[in-house]
Amino acid sequence: MPFSFRILSLLVCAGVAISSLCACQPRANGEVLPAPQTQPSLDVAASGALPGPNTPATLYRANLCPTVMSLGENVADIARQHLGVRYRSGGASPKSGFDCSGFVYWVFARHGVSVPRDSVRQSRAGEEVAKGDLLPGDIIIFRIANTPNGRHSAIYLGDGSFIHSPSAGSSVRIERLDDDYWRRHYMTARRVLEAPPCDLDLYASPELADSQTLIDEITRSSAR
Repeated sequence: MPFSFRILSLLVCAGVAISSLCACQPRANGEVLPAPQTQPSLDVAASGALPGPNTPATLYRANLCPTVMSLGENVADIARQHLGVRYRSGGASPKSGFDCSGFVYWVFARHGVSVPRDSVRQSRAGEEVAKGDLLPGDIIIFRIANTPNGRHSAIYLGDGSFIHSPSAGSSVRIERLDDDYWRRHYMTARRVLEAPPCDLDLYASPELADSQTLIDEITRSSAR
């Protein structure tokens, strides 16, 4: 092949290569297309979303499980609803009236918890609780000599107060545990409430574990 023809062939190839390279560059004043964006992966821990079948997630425990405190407050609320119901010996209902142990028995029954009917057995029910560790819903037992069995039972409400059905001619009322009379006759306290097992382990972010968003999600899930 003549030398001049080789030179010409090389120049032609070089021109084709240069035009090809230039074709990959944006033209002046031409449209510049954005770089392709990759679809971000779902970060469940950051978003707080519940996972789908193909979504990895971290398991967090929601702080919505019942506690002895919350259960006891429910018991206390039931008891307060019957302030003013008259005392009646042997009574164990709002219609007939309450004696002291009948009141305790009926309130816990309304909450779905079975306790003994008489104050002697109520003084042995559940577990003993130190006076300084009382929680709402604990049963308080007083030693009172002029009662039929020497025991008087009540329900602790919290903040040093308790509710009971005291004696003939009176009605259900709230009193203070630090009043001199009740302080001197205090005998023991019993805890019959237990927090049930809780299965509210849910996929969610820790920020949402206590939020209304998570509560709404539980509500929606239970309605399905």
